[in-house]
Amino acid sequence: MFINNINPDLINLGPFSIRFYGIVYALGFILIAYILSKQAEKKRIKNLSKDMALDIVIYGMISGLIGARIFHVLSEFSLYKDNLLDMFAIWQGGLGFLGGLITALVFVYYYCRKHNIEALKLLDFVAMPTAFILFFGRIANYINSEHIGYPSNVNWCVAFEKVDAVCRHPAQIYEAISMLILFFILILFYNKWKHKTGLLFYHFIAGYGLARFITDYFRQQNIFLLGLTHTQIISIIMITAGIYYIYKINRKKVKS
Repeated sequence: MFINNINPDLINLGPFSIRFYGIVYALGFILIAYILSKQAEKKRIKNLSKDMALDIVIYGMISGLIGARIFHVLSEFSLYKDNLLDMFAIWQGGLGFLGGLITALVFVYYYCRKHNIEALKLLDFVAMPTAFILFFGRIANYINSEHIGYPSNVNWCVAFEKVDAVCRHPAQIYEAISMLILFFILILFYNKWKHKTGLLFYHFIAGYGLARFITDYFRQQNIFLLGLTHTQIISIIMITAGIYYIYKINRKKVKS
């Protein structure tokens, strides 16, 4: 059995604190901004300028945070029904990645269509770094003692002191490992998949959906439908969509 009593605050400045979780995603957005700016500089994405790349990252981040918060509140509404103002207390934690992914993708699609930018090619370039960022994001969840797993007696079970004394599956670590595996898979097949626009992105979508579907069996949350969680239902949709578009893209001739 392991004990998690990690302090999530890296720096405390009076009533304010800087957490590992926030630093991970701040650096993640900076990384993606750098990657897209480089692609714009080398003109690898049609009609994308460096200013546009920065706009996409900033407004994509904002729309993603809004979607992630809405998703979390809706899925955990029982925590907020007695005090609705807590829904806006985002500094207390509580973000749902799938909600953020959906709203960020909607924004990217709208922005790219408006400016005639190749959205799928752009998403190909951010697929690998996103998987890498999510790896560290799940480590941050572990440090924050959130997204805990079901009680278990496995040798590597963890008791989260900030939650209770029950030993549980370290579901956050399982998710982190799955994202690291996905990251290396995307790297391994990068040279093969980069020649067909959309393949890297849709492999990320299908891979994330599969990883989330499996790891959700260890993560403590409410059952939504047919013995599955709401995120597992969304994961099935992601897997199906990813496989469909991978098949569709592979049927087209390679464009050099």
